[in-house]
Amino acid sequence: MPSRPARASWRDVARSTVLLGSGGRPTAGQLALTLAWLGGMYWTTSVRTGGWDAPDTRLLVSIVGAWAPLLLRTYRPVLALLGTLVAESMILIFLTVPDPISQMHSGMGAYQPAPLATMLAVATLASRVPRRVGWTAGLVGGTWLAVIGVTMNTGDTLLTDLLLFYLVVTAAAAGVWRTGRRERALRIEAENAERTQTAVLDERLRIARELHDALAHNLTLVNAQAGVARYLLRSDVDAAERALGDIAQHTGRAIDELRATIGLLRRRDDQEARRADDDPNRSLRPVPGLAALDELVAGLASAGAHVSVSESGTPVPLAQHVDLAAYRIVQESLTNATKHAPGSRVDLAIAWTSAGVRLRITNPVDPERAPGPGTRHGLIGMRERAGTAGGTFRAGPTAGGDFEVVAALPAARRPVDA
Repeated sequence: MPSRPARASWRDVARSTVLLGSGGRPTAGQLALTLAWLGGMYWTTSVRTGGWDAPDTRLLVSIVGAWAPLLLRTYRPVLALLGTLVAESMILIFLTVPDPISQMHSGMGAYQPAPLATMLAVATLASRVPRRVGWTAGLVGGTWLAVIGVTMNTGDTLLTDLLLFYLVVTAAAAGVWRTGRRERALRIEAENAERTQTAVLDERLRIARELHDALAHNLTLVNAQAGVARYLLRSDVDAAERALGDIAQHTGRAIDELRATIGLLRRRDDQEARRADDDPNRSLRPVPGLAALDELVAGLASAGAHVSVSESGTPVPLAQHVDLAAYRIVQESLTNATKHAPGSRVDLAIAWTSAGVRLRITNPVDPERAPGPGTRHGLIGMRERAGTAGGTFRAGPTAGGDFEVVAALPAARRPVDA
């Protein structure tokens, strides 16, 4: 009973070894190479004496016997290699080397057709298995044939024995080279696929941030204005009408920004993007910046928010992606404050330096008020925007009971992956 697991284990090892590099039926090119190899073996054997000497029956049978395992080289390359080694070992053992050939001290004519079949078999195996396995197969096969050649012949064929080893190992090197090329191609393909997937995910995140920041802001204002209009309908019809007008304005802006963001998905190439950017009537992408803060604050004020803006330092030009990130961070922060702390005062401080801009948005938090619903996607988006622009971001409660958002962005920096 204890021996059964061992026998099963050996069977598993043998089976996995035989299946190394296994494939299917040979392609037309592979079959043509195998047939051409038979012709090459016949030709080299016929000219091994320096002139044309057609093989006799025994040598012809040896050629075919050594070649026959190559028919399995695409299906079971390990079996093909073992078959060629056995057949060519029989050639080295039982076929006598003619004296004129053995006295040449060089050349492979002495052992033809060996090791031509083994060379193709080991090259096929090495091109389908890991490089370490391919080298091992070449070294073992070459050493095996060389040792038999040294054992069965005199010292006159020593150089031929060494050349036999060299040729088999060279064939293994050719197979290993093909394996290396295939592995590099697969690695490059995998890297390209990963870069493509990363680019797609980055684009999806960017569009998700634009949709969230643009729509969330405008819809929050619409919600606030709707509440104001409902309250004023019975007491102040004119004010209610103005609130409804603001609702129409904010919904129109939301539709425009939604259309512009969807336009990002419809662009086919950079040329179309340039045409859209050159034509203001066809512009598809919203690119607001800090210069549009007055309009942003006015929209919030119409919804009943109290925003105080303070600015210090001398403004410096910001790169477009930095300017957009700064605007979206301010927009999302003010939207969050309006949604989670309606009616409270929001302070926006903009500090300019030669290196860039620092934004600080604070609003008081009522500890007895339950926090409004949210997914925290806004905070995640602001952090990603700041990181993409090369800046820093932090958000959280302060010791004084306020909620604080602070972002520091450089004036100009090449965009980086978030």
